[in-house]
Amino acid sequence: MFLVVLTVACGDDAADDGLAGPSAGDPGISNQTDDFQFNLPNVTNYSTNGGYTWRNTGTRARVTQASSISSGTGTLIVRDAGGRIVYQQNLGSGGTTTTDTGPTGDWRIEVAPSNVTGTINFRVQKD
Repeated sequence: MFLVVLTVACGDDAADDGLAGPSAGDPGISNQTDDFQFNLPNVTNYSTNGGYTWRNTGTRARVTQASSISSGTGTLIVRDAGGRIVYQQNLGSGGTTTTDTGPTGDWRIEVAPSNVTGTINFRVQKD
């Protein structure tokens, strides 16, 4: 049996910069300082180009990807507070890794699934 418990944060979605996709207040997305979680289960042919501003008080982040995608493609990109890409992987990748080093502050998490069927699940935490 697999149980996922997520805490949904309330906050200002203005930082989503008008990109399409679920907002940080939607079920399955939690955007808190030093801890960002994204879980969209059982999507079918799901496409979007969403981005989220995420507060990281550290200089690195730990990214855990645990998606189960049966079809479609997509990327997960993490940018540091200076806008530099510190992590980029296929959404279907699994495992845990650490980003490159970057300045503390408002980092950017960009998720871009294209015709994905399955579950998109990842977490980004201060390392």
